[in-house]
Amino acid sequence: MNIVTILKKTKYALFKKIVTSVMMQGLLLIIPVYWARTINHVTDKDYNVAFKLVIVTLILSLLYYLWSYLNQKTWYNYYNKLYLECTDSIQKVNPKEISLGEYTNIMNNDIDIIGTFIGNGVTRIIQILEFIVIYIYFLKVDTIIFLITLSVSILMVIIIIYFGPKIELKNKARKDSLDDKTIIVHDIYNILKKKDKTNNDTLIKSTKEYLNNNAKFNLFVNAMIFLVLSFIELCRYGIIIYSIYLVSIGNMAIGTIVLIYSYYAKIITNFEVLGTIHAEYQSFKVSLNRLSKLIKKN
Repeated sequence: MNIVTILKKTKYALFKKIVTSVMMQGLLLIIPVYWARTINHVTDKDYNVAFKLVIVTLILSLLYYLWSYLNQKTWYNYYNKLYLECTDSIQKVNPKEISLGEYTNIMNNDIDIIGTFIGNGVTRIIQILEFIVIYIYFLKVDTIIFLITLSVSILMVIIIIYFGPKIELKNKARKDSLDDKTIIVHDIYNILKKKDKTNNDTLIKSTKEYLNNNAKFNLFVNAMIFLVLSFIELCRYGIIIYSIYLVSIGNMAIGTIVLIYSYYAKIITNFEVLGTIHAEYQSFKVSLNRLSKLIKKN
């Protein structure tokens, strides 16, 4: 059994996950629109309509939390099915030419990484598609806002892709050091089980190496993400200043600034997700290679 076969066997759970993710993320795009309209009606002193819009926004917000819960429920359902199918495929395989440490980590860690990445992938792909909706809105509002946002976004994607190979190398070093540590743990367990004394210097050394590689991997990923988010944050406030200017000359409604600010918050969130996806993909790729190597031995 390969990963494609496993995915086919979980397709119905995947469909449910897609539905709940679309509803949840769609509401996140719609709610700021109603807030913007509320601000515009308050500015125009049309308070009755503004009150009604607040009620509508409240209802939509409550629906968002409902769909968020359903999304979590379908996520665990999909994750559990993936996890069980991967585990079932491994337990039927004779682990030739593979260490006990690697086998243990594939069972305990790599399957979790694969299931988590694929399970989260549905929502995150939809979050990336939100960029299209936001960019189209910016194009309708003002060409300059659209061009600046698009240019900065492309530049940030290039930065994320550039750091990809370095992230993969650091993640592989982390995985390898965890395998070494696990082997030593098994050895110490066997010694202690025989009531023999053991020197823990080797375990401490391997643990320090793993912790060091783990810290390097996570700090490198966070540095990349924070660099990208800082650039986008600078762009957001530049756009807001420009939008205030447009309001001052009567070319933009105040509520539009609220919507632009909210949508830029979505862009920042989605770029954080994009950076996380890229880092997680490198981890997913390593774990998938390890799992596939074991399954192919069947």
